[in-house]
Amino acid sequence: MLVTEQNKRFTTRDGRQVHIRHLLDNDTALLVDFFHHLSDETKKLRFHANPNNLPEERIWQEAENLSHLDPDCQVALVAVIEEDGVERAVGVARYCRNAPADTEAEAAIVIRDDYQSVGLGKHLMWELAEAGRSMGIKAFSAWVMAENRRLFRMISQTPFPLKRETSHGETHVVATIG
Repeated sequence: MLVTEQNKRFTTRDGRQVHIRHLLDNDTALLVDFFHHLSDETKKLRFHANPNNLPEERIWQEAENLSHLDPDCQVALVAVIEEDGVERAVGVARYCRNAPADTEAEAAIVIRDDYQSVGLGKHLMWELAEAGRSMGIKAFSAWVMAENRRLFRMISQTPFPLKRETSHGETHVVATIG
């Protein structure tokens, strides 16, 4: 199932409904809000550092950069819910390749803590792989902190063949997706 410009519904294992759509240029505020709803541990595992000391201006600047994508080299999917009448992100998955002809792309997934371990991360990875395959991507790679057990458990449950190499507390993972 390839995500189109319209929302796709996904039901988590605990019965919550989320919508999955492409990240839009005007989603900067959504990404900032998402960042502020991540726990310190999730931020550390995703960003490989404690980003809590970042000035608010820098957070907005990074969110602005992340929400403006090069469609030939980048795809970002966002899982959203409606909470108190406001759209909130609960997960983001993205890939980036250096050039349109590259067949390997760096991928990243982060899920809001209250939506972890309910199948959303695996579903976003699957949707991202579908989008990548349609653009000629054959493999995703990522640097993962060796202590990120949840992510390793999640990716080991996907059908993608994996290669791992660990050095200095980080594991380089390559998943063959096509």
